[in-house]
Amino acid sequence: MKKLLFLALTLMTSLSFANPLAGTYTVKSIRVSDATGYTYVYTTAPVQHKNTSCTETDAFAISRDAKSYDHIFSSLLTAAASGQQVQIWVAFGNGDCLNNRQRIALTEVNFQ
Repeated sequence: MKKLLFLALTLMTSLSFANPLAGTYTVKSIRVSDATGYTYVYTTAPVQHKNTSCTETDAFAISRDAKSYDHIFSSLLTAAASGQQVQIWVAFGNGDCLNNRQRIALTEVNFQ
């Protein structure tokens, strides 16, 4: 758990300036799709539309090919299981979408 928190803080420091904070959310459900290779994250609050090149706002997405997939997925699953909120940053490049959904670039879970 300490390694996960350290990784999240490290990623936050290095990526938060390049990727906008989409907001703080409670995870409602997570869907893993073998067909697309993406994991979809549904939240209880509406998804803020930060990357306007992505057209869908029903969920966020993560590719299983992402370097930090296991860490991001683990933080989302941990937040959902413990009822904690998670801050989500999204990729901001033009067309940097997964199945037209904003790609999660960074997560942070505060357990206090």
